[in-house]
Amino acid sequence: MKIIKICNRVSLFSLINLSKVILYNFKLFGMFTNELIDYTSQKNFITNKRKLAEPGRLSLGRKRIYDISLTMDEIEDLNNILHCEALCLNDLVSSFIIFLSRGNHPTCYDVFIREKVRKRVELSVPGYPEFRTQNMESRLTEQMHEIIKTIPFNRDGICYVYEFLKLEIDESAEILYFASTQKTEEQKNVVLNNLPNMRALLTEKLLSNNIIVNDDMVTEAVLRVRRRVKDILDFHEHKLSRARAHNN
Repeated sequence: MKIIKICNRVSLFSLINLSKVILYNFKLFGMFTNELIDYTSQKNFITNKRKLAEPGRLSLGRKRIYDISLTMDEIEDLNNILHCEALCLNDLVSSFIIFLSRGNHPTCYDVFIREKVRKRVELSVPGYPEFRTQNMESRLTEQMHEIIKTIPFNRDGICYVYEFLKLEIDESAEILYFASTQKTEEQKNVVLNNLPNMRALLTEKLLSNNIIVNDDMVTEAVLRVRRRVKDILDFHEHKLSRARAHNN
């Protein structure tokens, strides 16, 4: 009987100790698990921090898109050049009308055009390159030749062709703005090389203003529009290139 009681006490004592051991092991396991979670979180944080500090591989493979479109201030500067050419045209037409009123015919007008253009350029666009001034002279000489071919060569005939030439200048302003706002070189070239579209725009202007001229005059005007706009844009690009070279 005593032996049974002793065994029962031993069993109870062993059970209590076993419970304590199991409970202690559970606590150790919990502590180990928490430490493992903390270690994993800390390792992930360090890894992510390194990834953020390092340049991403994907970004290195992407091509940077360069926007070549001009600012409104830059476009305004280019419009000033176009406005100068329009003023030259106005000066020349006014002079032709004065010649006509005096009974004269402008036979040798190359020197006269050159002098008019240079005075106006010096006043409106100081520092404009010599060869681009010559390009402007060439376009204006072509326009004056269209006026001199007018039959009959009188005030009304001159004014009629002048209205046509003003529409050419107006279209140049539109194409210049449209080309200047393109974001890529390819898009800009598409605008500058789309001669059929330029011709359609000019034809629409002529119809709206009840002006009738022959096809050759329209063709020559469209080609001048393209040359004029390209010349002005090339001037701007050359000016930017010189500024970059100076800064470097």
